[in-house]
Amino acid sequence: MAQDSDRPPAVSSAPSGATAPPDQYEIFQGSKPEDRDGIVSTAASAGNNAAPQTERAGNKRPTITEGLKTIKPDDWFKIHQIPCAREGFMTGIATGFVTGFGRLIAGGRIPKALNWGVGGFLISSLAGWEYCQSVRRQEKAAMARVVEVMDRKKAEKWKQAEETMRKRKEAKAKEEAAKRWYKFW
Repeated sequence: MAQDSDRPPAVSSAPSGATAPPDQYEIFQGSKPEDRDGIVSTAASAGNNAAPQTERAGNKRPTITEGLKTIKPDDWFKIHQIPCAREGFMTGIATGFVTGFGRLIAGGRIPKALNWGVGGFLISSLAGWEYCQSVRRQEKAAMARVVEVMDRKKAEKWKQAEETMRKRKEAKAKEEAAKRWYKFW
């Protein structure tokens, strides 16, 4: 049925592009309820004026190197499947080329022009990816609203059809009641 809130309807299926069943997704440390039992608040023990901080009892914070170790070599061959990656890279390549070439033409040395080109590539590819993601979020919200309106219209049509059927049955019942139960010939 249609929802009355402004939130988009909840999706009950696996995320798009998912290749494994939900029980085979990678679960990060501390995401299970039994892992969170070790979180202790130090604000309560330090007094009321202390800022709330949490520590993991027995768990250390993950580092960047640990995060980089989770990237598999096979992941580099799947970059084209990431939403908005192509748009971001194309924007970055074009902007990086124009920035580096413009710096070279303006009288900069080659290494400095290359640095400007790489910097332009990184910044504009990130900006292009973020812009594409925001457009996707807006489209997803618009589609959720369309689905909600369609569900509401479908429910209204179903209600009208049921009402029509009920009226027909009542009219038929009145007709049957008005008929005589006997015949003369």
